[in-house]
Amino acid sequence: MAQRFPSVALIGATGNLGAPVLQALLQAQPPFEYITVLTRSAPSNPSVYPPNVHVKVVDYASKDSLISALTGVDALVSTVAPGSIDVQKTTIDAAVAAGVKFFVPSEFGLASNDNRLNRDFDDWASKVEIQQYLAGQPIEYTLIFTGLFLDWGMQGFLLNLKKKTVELWDDGEAVLALTTVGSIGKAVVSVLEGKAGGKTEVRVKDIQLSQRRLFELAQEAVGSEGWTVTKLDTAAAHALAKENVKNGLRDVSYAFLKRAISGGYGSLWGAEEDDSETLGLKEWTKKDVVELVKKLAEEK
Repeated sequence: MAQRFPSVALIGATGNLGAPVLQALLQAQPPFEYITVLTRSAPSNPSVYPPNVHVKVVDYASKDSLISALTGVDALVSTVAPGSIDVQKTTIDAAVAAGVKFFVPSEFGLASNDNRLNRDFDDWASKVEIQQYLAGQPIEYTLIFTGLFLDWGMQGFLLNLKKKTVELWDDGEAVLALTTVGSIGKAVVSVLEGKAGGKTEVRVKDIQLSQRRLFELAQEAVGSEGWTVTKLDTAAAHALAKENVKNGLRDVSYAFLKRAISGGYGSLWGAEEDDSETLGLKEWTKKDVVELVKKLAEEK
């Protein structure tokens, strides 16, 4: 049995999420016949990509350049960083013109982008614009909402394993959905295989935990000594960030995201909305989280 979309292209293949998504595409069974990576410039070290990956250099501002690169591609996956979300409008136009059948945009975030708090944040506002633009285009698509990246988050956002520091947002008790980047890669492949059943939105997670409970599991894995714990008033941080943005400054503290998560805006969803099992993801246990913490702590 062949893949539904034999030829697939990926944008953002070297990023925090793009690399595991590429790995999942390469490991798919049945395999994709043709995997293309679109990039702004040729890699200085060609071995950064496996030999069976085709690399095409494109100008993301040029619709013609993108059409040329996407001709013959069946499905396109975008994992561009939040700051580059807006390049997807030209990409969508080019994909439609080139005959691409299916598109997975760079969503991979909280499951509620259009609430008031999130719209205060430029990155979220850009995502909502892409969602609205995509809905009016003659191309099939699926948005993949994931909650917070669990493994990435323990490098400094949810907590910092290396430095043994944690900033608890408010009391740290808000429960949220957590998803590893490897599981997101698997979900992307499942969506391309049609397991989402035509849904334009899916929600996937590995486990639901509070930030405080994650901290407790991290202590269980690497010890409770030497940790520095601080607390953040997310309402105050959000108000300051909003004022800074009004004065032309970009929020670099992720205050909008922390406030949204602590307030439950899209960071948690019910079982009836969850697509994890449908897309082949296994529910994680707390033991699985402890093992992941130990693994991450051992990495240099």
